[in-house]
Order: sequence, then C-alpha cells, then structure tokens
Amino acid sequence: MTTMNKIRLDELLTMSQEELESRYHTLDGYLKREWRRGRRHDDLEVEACYFSRELEWRNLVKQNHEKYLQNLRQDYSNLE
Repeated sequence: MTTMNKIRLDELLTMSQEELESRYHTLDGYLKREWRRGRRHDDLEVEACYFSRELEWRNLVKQNHEKYLQNLRQDYSNLE
C-alpha cells in the first residue's frame, strides 16, 4: 500500500459497517508496520482515530438498541 486516500468525515456516516471495519484494520496494520520502521504518519493516525471512534460509536448504539428491544420485549410480555 503506497498511497492512502484520505476520507472525508461525512463519508464515515454512510459507510457500511464492513467497509468501515476493513478500512480501519487496513489502516491500522499499515501504521503498525510503519511505526516498526520508525516512520510516523500523524495525518493517518488522526484518520485511524476517526475510524476507531466511529466503530466504537456504532457498537455503543447497537448495544443500547439491543438493550432497549430486550426491555421492550420484557415489558410487553408482562402485559400478557
């Protein structure tokens, strides 16, 4: 991987979960290899952080939604 295309932040919002994870892991692997070689890429580190935070946010939303649905099902079953 010789060039990394920088992403616009608004693209993160519409990116599929699979693409987001794939791009994050690709970027993270690239940065780790570069760090071992003593090279830093601050701009790419910031971009990896954006990917990481978006993944964390989506996982949090998913967990909270699952809890909400579980509580809703429980409340509904109590009405029966």
